[in-house]
Amino acid sequence: MRNIFLLLFIFAFCSCKWESSSTSNNNFAKTLSEDQVINKTMNEFIGQPTNQNEIDRNLILNHIIDNKLDMESTPDGIYYQITKEGVGDHPTVKNTIVTNYHGTFLNGKVFDSTKEKDPFTYPLSRMNDGWKKAIPLLKSSGKGIFIIPSTLCYGEEGFGDLIPPNAVLKFEIELIAIKGK
Repeated sequence: MRNIFLLLFIFAFCSCKWESSSTSNNNFAKTLSEDQVINKTMNEFIGQPTNQNEIDRNLILNHIIDNKLDMESTPDGIYYQITKEGVGDHPTVKNTIVTNYHGTFLNGKVFDSTKEKDPFTYPLSRMNDGWKKAIPLLKSSGKGIFIIPSTLCYGEEGFGDLIPPNAVLKFEIELIAIKGK
């Protein structure tokens, strides 16, 4: 009888499906179940969004839950995950940055990328507010994923035919170098 219970326990344990998401934030590996991701973000939802920031926040949180991402947020509403820590200093808006990046909408459609191009070099002071706030979270040679609300990118105007109005943008960014130190 004892062996039957043991066999039933082993069978039940082995038949369980464990779903988890392995992510790395600040070089610490975390494994989160779908329930943990949902519980972590549910209290941040806005019930009846009344402005674009609140709409963007709900879109971002839905994306995080749907993709089981473990992300931190800034007070400005940028959600990020540092996937490679990097070394040295963080850039400031006084620096010129050299980056590789891959930019998508939340649906995964690519709007711009340096994957088939040379790295992007530009003064951080001349970037949109989202990049001005996101890039200083990285150190040289660091990598991260950033989801930036529309109000910190191209807002109501969008950017020509490339980016529609009120688009939340997601970037995978590698900070190759910091110039102008």
